[in-house]
Amino acid sequence: MLVPGDRVLVALSGGADSVALLAALQALSASLDIAVCAAHFNHQLRGSESRRDQEHAERTARRLGVPCIVGTGEHLAGTSNLEARARDARYAFLAQVAAAHGCSRIATGHTLDDQAETVLMRLVRGTGWDGVTGIHPVRDGRIIRPLIECSRKEVLAFLEASDLVFCEDSSNTSRRFLRNRVRHDVLPQLQAINPQVKRTLAGLAAITREEGGWLDDYVGVLLGAGRSADGSLSVSALVAAPAALHPRLLRLWLRKERGDLRRLTAAHWQALIALAQSPRPNGRLRLPGGQLVVREYDRLRWCRREVEPAVDGGQLLMPGSPVYLESGWRIAAEFVRPPDGTVQSPPDLWGAVLDANEIPAPLVVRTPQPGDRVRPLGLRGHRKLQDLFVDHKLPLRARLEYPVVECDGEILWVPGMVRGIRALVTPRTRATLRLVAERAGTGIARA
Repeated sequence: MLVPGDRVLVALSGGADSVALLAALQALSASLDIAVCAAHFNHQLRGSESRRDQEHAERTARRLGVPCIVGTGEHLAGTSNLEARARDARYAFLAQVAAAHGCSRIATGHTLDDQAETVLMRLVRGTGWDGVTGIHPVRDGRIIRPLIECSRKEVLAFLEASDLVFCEDSSNTSRRFLRNRVRHDVLPQLQAINPQVKRTLAGLAAITREEGGWLDDYVGVLLGAGRSADGSLSVSALVAAPAALHPRLLRLWLRKERGDLRRLTAAHWQALIALAQSPRPNGRLRLPGGQLVVREYDRLRWCRREVEPAVDGGQLLMPGSPVYLESGWRIAAEFVRPPDGTVQSPPDLWGAVLDANEIPAPLVVRTPQPGDRVRPLGLRGHRKLQDLFVDHKLPLRARLEYPVVECDGEILWVPGMVRGIRALVTPRTRATLRLVAERAGTGIARA
């Protein structure tokens, strides 16, 4: 956990565990060749009791000869999922203080009892292999838990021998928190069966961490083979992996893309696996926070925010004045009057030539709208634009921003895909309008 020269920031709440941690590290600082400082975060959730804890933390740090930095929380009271929000605010404060004071480690006072309680809580709520690993002694190479193998009983004995006092958090007795129900009701019942149940649960966490580390290394190789430079995951690579590893592979992928796995449940992993195994080539799954996982044929992509299709009236396309779309598309129009009276047709569907006199209204460039249909040249009747996109294997995200050119409410051209039947050039045509579609950075767009 520590190497000579480390500067360690101790998260000092004023409770028994954090006071013992600060005292122990400070006593060992010379022999370990480390420097110790403390930080206290006042959540401002318990009125005078919060002020008491802050004052006690500052007094304890002064007595031990350790500098103490204090921070306060704002707007936490009354929020949903209060415990999680308070934890996030506390860790953000600790990270900020560590960076400002050159601390290479952040030490928290989690004990063996906390480990046992955490494993039980996750089992009660429902968890997989990763959940049973409990509290990691070292997280992200920076957050350390030096007391993780010490019981709360041992901590209290150390404090008594050191003549150190601590504060009791009154919320620790409230049965409305699951951890307190596990601590005061469940664990005593289990200890009646096995007096060493806390160490047994902590041992289970240690075993699953070790085995899980090997699995992560193996799955990391699979992920490296199936993940592209743009972060998308190959569906075929996922499905080809052993079924038992699908959840772990998806978790490792999303952790890299998303940064963390908070608010994701077993139901999300099951839905992700179903999305990958579905016979439908496209689909999407909404995640907490307005995020998405989108399947586009053989790729799974994580999207930070859901993209809504544009449904505005589009932009007028005038000869000599190209239309530029935010998605990078450029649609240009120009009049063409060849001296010999002939008009050369475009070599492919990335261009179109219209009879200018058969265009009754201005041309409009817009993105697709629900229910769009086109009358394709050479075919009878109409085709849904949605079916056209499926035929061309156009990913869902690209469909939302793909340009279409319409006139008087009818689609005349979908670049690279179809030319509508209206405004065709004939021997009687006297003036033509040539359209060209380009994508930024690529020149003439190609499918």
